[in-house]
Amino acid sequence: MAKNTRGASRSPRKNSKKRQVPGWVWLFTGVVAGLFLAFLVHLAQVQKEAGTATLVKAPEQSGQNKGKNDGKPKASGDEPTFDFYAVLPKMEVIVPKSKDEKPAPAKKPATAGRDDKPATAAKPDTSTNGGTTADAGDGKIYMLQAGSFRNASDADRRRAELILKGYEVRLQPVKLENGDTWHRVMIGPYNSVNTLHKAQDQLASNGVETLPIQVKK
Repeated sequence: MAKNTRGASRSPRKNSKKRQVPGWVWLFTGVVAGLFLAFLVHLAQVQKEAGTATLVKAPEQSGQNKGKNDGKPKASGDEPTFDFYAVLPKMEVIVPKSKDEKPAPAKKPATAGRDDKPATAAKPDTSTNGGTTADAGDGKIYMLQAGSFRNASDADRRRAELILKGYEVRLQPVKLENGDTWHRVMIGPYNSVNTLHKAQDQLASNGVETLPIQVKK
């Protein structure tokens, strides 16, 4: 007798294999994660550089404020800046004027009269223009410093102006301990304080500021 199989229920076959994630999904996820990490690193680097720039800029700003509040007049951009005492070597001393010496007389202002002669620039005395002088001397060597410039071209320009006025001028580069080099404009030498101060007064009457110096032997 045959078995009746119509009433028997058949269970569906279970899929033993799980669905696998495609490889391009993993690739896309890795690329996105890598770009995100790179963005974070770049952002941190930018913030670090911005912080460093702020720290560097702060001292400069404080230095500018200090320059505004120190009360010292600033030189104009057209005129070269120089400092006499900053470049004075230790082997030299400044020569002060004695109380007995009289300052050079001031020039009389020129009038507009018809009979007046045109004003002319004061000419340097041949005994006070440096080099050989008529004074017997006191056995010492003196010089006049007519400026000290950072820029060599500014120093050479001052030297040319003084040579045209008849003075014996030379340039002397001086290197400071911090590595800066200054260029001094020196007039002379003079063999006595008397001729030194005469030349200084004569230069002052022509609008040239100088510093009298005794050179130590």
